[in-house]
Amino acid sequence: MNLFELSQNETFFAFFILANVVCIGIYIIILLSNLASKNLETKNVYFNCLLVLQIIYFIVSIVWAFGYFSDYSFRISIIRYSKMIYFIVGGFAAFCWFMYIEILMGARFSRTKKSRLLIGVPIIISAITTLIISIITDDVKIEKNVLVSISQMYIPFTYIVFAGVYSIIMAIITKNKTNRNRYISLAVYPFGLVAISLLQVFFLELPIFCLGTTFMIVALYIFKIQAQVSTDPLTGINNRSALTRYIGEYTKFNVTYVLMIDVDDFKSINDNFGHVEGDKALVILADALKNGTNKCKEKCFLARYGGDEFIIIASYTEDFDVDSIIKVLNEEVSNTSKMTNGYQLQVSIGASKVNENESILTVIEQADQRMYALKSQKKRNRSR
Repeated sequence: MNLFELSQNETFFAFFILANVVCIGIYIIILLSNLASKNLETKNVYFNCLLVLQIIYFIVSIVWAFGYFSDYSFRISIIRYSKMIYFIVGGFAAFCWFMYIEILMGARFSRTKKSRLLIGVPIIISAITTLIISIITDDVKIEKNVLVSISQMYIPFTYIVFAGVYSIIMAIITKNKTNRNRYISLAVYPFGLVAISLLQVFFLELPIFCLGTTFMIVALYIFKIQAQVSTDPLTGINNRSALTRYIGEYTKFNVTYVLMIDVDDFKSINDNFGHVEGDKALVILADALKNGTNKCKEKCFLARYGGDEFIIIASYTEDFDVDSIIKVLNEEVSNTSKMTNGYQLQVSIGASKVNENESILTVIEQADQRMYALKSQKKRNRSR
């Protein structure tokens, strides 16, 4: 029997099963690829958990399809309990996505295990409520139960919508084009999820949810891989590779300065406090420089140049005072004293202007020389 000889019901069933099996395969490939990287960062753990929950969701979808498209006497029970698992798994998937976004944005609400647990409490309550009501309530009353709607739909959707709104807000306030594109891409998933969920309600027989979410996850994964190529894994800002591309794509402004930034006596931090604390110092410094560039009206490209050295390419259509940028950066760095473990971060900043017909690479070398001259001057002053 070929596909054209199947009844309409059988055709829908076959297509639904095939779509879910294909999506499961795609998710498994992404998951195995992620696990192979051995990246144990908290955000990556939540992303992997999201993939696992989605795989479980699609497996449950296949079970649901056997109940929905069959005429067996126990089909109602299959539909009932598969829907229960749907919403429980979907709720935890929403939580994982929220946590992934939250950590990517700087973990403002989830810096400790206790805070992450508190954020997960509504989902845990939602799962328990869904489980209890699904068991004790009959099929007629369950659809009209207000607690069912709240636990199954509203609580998970709150996590999803919040993550989407959060991403959009960050996209609006950031001045970094790379970060803006990343935040916009992250906002697509939650709002797209809401849209395809609503479509799935009206077209139950079509695998809209599995195909839609898989398409979005694949797109996000590709964007995630691309971002890793351009992002410094420690500090989260642009890396040397991104700097090279920026220079290659650079469009001349009326005024451009290159600023080379290096931590003063960084070796002493590693020697006295350990390399873990040294890495923490670089992360704190990167955040401070990021805050400083966000306060400037100029277009600033910030990257980690290597080791404890950072670079900023500041451009504007009108002439500007580069010393004012240096002042803002130094102020932001000095404000990090409360975040460090008993030491004060200080930096030396060398600046050089890009003149007409002059290569940025040449100016980077000039700024680097001025930065090291400033560091040498500080050492001579301290030795007196």
